[in-house]
Amino acid sequence: MLYRLTIFIVLLFVNHALQCHPGWGMVVDSNRNIYFPDIMRNGGTIWKLNSKGALTSIIENVHAHNVVLDANGHVITAHGEGNHTMLRIDDSGEIDTLFHTTDINDFFGGNCTWSSRYGIIYGLKERKTLAAIDDSGLRKDISAYEFEWNQTIYSDPEGIVYAPDIGVDNGILVRIDTLGNASVIARDLISKLDRPRDKHNDVLLGVTRGCDDHIYIAELAGKRIIKILDEGMTEDFYLSDGDWFPCAIDFFSGDAYIMEYRHSKSGMKGPRIIRIDEAMQKEILYEFDGEIKQGSFVPATDGFNEISGFSFLKVLVLCFSLLLGVYFFRRVFIA
Repeated sequence: MLYRLTIFIVLLFVNHALQCHPGWGMVVDSNRNIYFPDIMRNGGTIWKLNSKGALTSIIENVHAHNVVLDANGHVITAHGEGNHTMLRIDDSGEIDTLFHTTDINDFFGGNCTWSSRYGIIYGLKERKTLAAIDDSGLRKDISAYEFEWNQTIYSDPEGIVYAPDIGVDNGILVRIDTLGNASVIARDLISKLDRPRDKHNDVLLGVTRGCDDHIYIAELAGKRIIKILDEGMTEDFYLSDGDWFPCAIDFFSGDAYIMEYRHSKSGMKGPRIIRIDEAMQKEILYEFDGEIKQGSFVPATDGFNEISGFSFLKVLVLCFSLLLGVYFFRRVFIA
């Protein structure tokens, strides 16, 4: 009985650690180059898709969920598994480490962004508030507002921060102005399906400001991009087809650029990048071939996949040690 219980615990831990989650932040520059994260290849990759459709790797072995550009057009992204490191990558490929820690409470690379006003901004479910880290390493909250379950962060060019909270009112979107004042600009954003809500998959991910100055957010349960209108009203801007769902969005010159994944019982496919023009005509700009056999998507942007601070390697070591201990216990005390 003890042996079977141990096997069950081990499988539970391994399944927990293997669950996969999509990136949620992408960005388009003034030359229509598209930068997006891909956690499924090369240990995690930041890709650049140029305006002619050529795909190149910016950096690999980085488990990143978000990518932004600074004022000079340099890529900023963060590794968010085990150790937490924010990086700046210039046009020559030179890497500058902006912040590094192994303590998830000091900085969480899985749920962060970079802002010209604040520097690094990050959130952690257990921390409640969003914190900023400036160039000198000083940390302070950007607002007193407390989140129940924040998973993604977006800062617009003026330094206004938008962050969803999936733990309140079936999903809300919070706006934090440059003085730290917080307001809820939309509620009840997560689609209600004919099944119980899956709190780890029915979530809100990528956020951006459109060319029309409205805020847009990706919502996974309804497989849609939501446009936030005035006075808390919303409308569907885009619906993914089939098994695809959108997880990131950005705009340039009236066109929307969306990153999608597909999840089915046979595996995961993606990401794929699509463009929606002002006439709402859809064009697939790039789609990866084949499927990758993994577990279901679980957005780990709340520290969920950190398994209370353990990396995947530590989990394997823990499971092996547990099995070994049970084996010797059975040999010595039961045999």
